[in-house]
Amino acid sequence: MNGKNRFPVWLVYVLPVVLWGYVYAANGYFLLTNARVYREYGLIENLTALVLLVAIFYFLLCLRRAGALWEKGWFLVLSVGTVYFLGEEVSWGYHLFNFQPTEVWEEINDQGEPNLHNLTGVWEVLFDKLPRQLLSVGVVIGGLLGWRAHRCRGWPSSPSLRRLIPAGETLFIAVIGNLVSVPEKIADHLLSTTPGWLVLGNASGELKELFLALFIVLYAYVMWRKFRVVSNTDE
Repeated sequence: MNGKNRFPVWLVYVLPVVLWGYVYAANGYFLLTNARVYREYGLIENLTALVLLVAIFYFLLCLRRAGALWEKGWFLVLSVGTVYFLGEEVSWGYHLFNFQPTEVWEEINDQGEPNLHNLTGVWEVLFDKLPRQLLSVGVVIGGLLGWRAHRCRGWPSSPSLRRLIPAGETLFIAVIGNLVSVPEKIADHLLSTTPGWLVLGNASGELKELFLALFIVLYAYVMWRKFRVVSNTDE
């Protein structure tokens, strides 16, 4: 990666740690005050939705500027995938507009919401577990590829492939996004009783989703920078 595509330290290293610390601090505060907070309106959930919305914008710009058909296909897949991520995150507007899903849908959805990732049976695997695992693994692989390309100038040899590789600095976000539940698991094994503030529960999943979204938007931004330069050069 050249200097123009490097991200500031506070964005790729400090911010994720601060957000991680915030979740623990908020969890401890809720325990001390017995406060009840509807997480769908919380900072982490709303920030995730905002970040994904920005990522969609950049991917659509890349889709417009991409020249090769396979590049357009790549950005189309990323755009659709991010729209799905965002749609499921906000239950396709359910938490914003509070519309009522059908009775049949409420029966097959664990939380009675108009989303796909809370469906039961085999649908849960197809629309929740499989996409979640693929995204988690894909983000780590992308981070490793970016780190490799950052350390080895001119790798890979194909310029068209090289420009689709993420920035090397995003590896930290990729790794930390897959480690958010580790402290709780370690405490479960080492301590007879895990401290309440350390038991994040669903909050760890929400934080992981935010880190995945951060990786996506940083990748989308770098791609926009690269394809904007290529498009302007062609003109």
